[in-house]
Amino acid sequence: MEGLFFEREFLNKLESMGFLLKKAMTGRYSGQHRSPRKGQSVEFADYRPYSSGDDWRQVDWNAYARLDRLFIKLFMEEQDLSVHLAVDTSGSMEWGGGAKLKMAREVAGALGYLALVNMEQVGAAALNNNMSGFLPLQRGKAGISRLWSYLGQLRPGGATDLNLALRKAGRFIRRPGITVLISDLLSPAGYQEGLKYLQHLGQQVVVLHIMSAAEKNPEILGNYRLVDCENQEFREVSITPMLLEAYRRQVNGFVEGIAGFCGSRQITYLSVTAEDNLEDILLHSLRSIGVLV
Repeated sequence: MEGLFFEREFLNKLESMGFLLKKAMTGRYSGQHRSPRKGQSVEFADYRPYSSGDDWRQVDWNAYARLDRLFIKLFMEEQDLSVHLAVDTSGSMEWGGGAKLKMAREVAGALGYLALVNMEQVGAAALNNNMSGFLPLQRGKAGISRLWSYLGQLRPGGATDLNLALRKAGRFIRRPGITVLISDLLSPAGYQEGLKYLQHLGQQVVVLHIMSAAEKNPEILGNYRLVDCENQEFREVSITPMLLEAYRRQVNGFVEGIAGFCGSRQITYLSVTAEDNLEDILLHSLRSIGVLV
């Protein structure tokens, strides 16, 4: 089964990061998870490298004496965050040779990795009308390979009603946490009701909106048969500079409408293109909008 692959240097950078909750959420473990930093508790779980700002009281000094490196102790009782990754696998995600879905898989894989190494729980769902694939919550480093294998085998195809798919995905969300929707949001039925439903389930919702550069700013002129990649309907069109300009205005209005809706619902929104640099998205963009620290 195909999986994902990331450079070790990139993963090392991710390990110093974590998710930032905008509000406290109560889970099955002790107390509330207000930040990705771990404190002292009862049940020891794992280690991670020391990062600037960590509590010195949680340093394992015995490990430092042996290895001359600083490590922080992690405790299972502090796990109080579930991260749900919802990846759109509709046919429109195949645009540009599958670049949009490739980016969606890699972003989801990187986000899942940094959550799992921080001892959070991670689940994933492929959003389509059948909702045939779902990865239940994983915990700890043992879940990384399962997550990457699951994401790596996702393929685009068919139509997706995002409202319906998000409601179906909600059946697997058992506790409050963060849900990250990664999609081009090209759903004729819309996406608004699905996002509202996730919030109703107690989720802090993050929308990563992926489009290709060619979708946002096509550079074609002449006569074409345009075929819908989801329902195979087609239209004969004559593309002129005036028509291209009208199309660009429509795209800009579409993006602005999503951003406006998300802002009104306190949903975190980020628009990216399939050609953007993955490290820039993870290490800079998601930090700048308060998803990661």
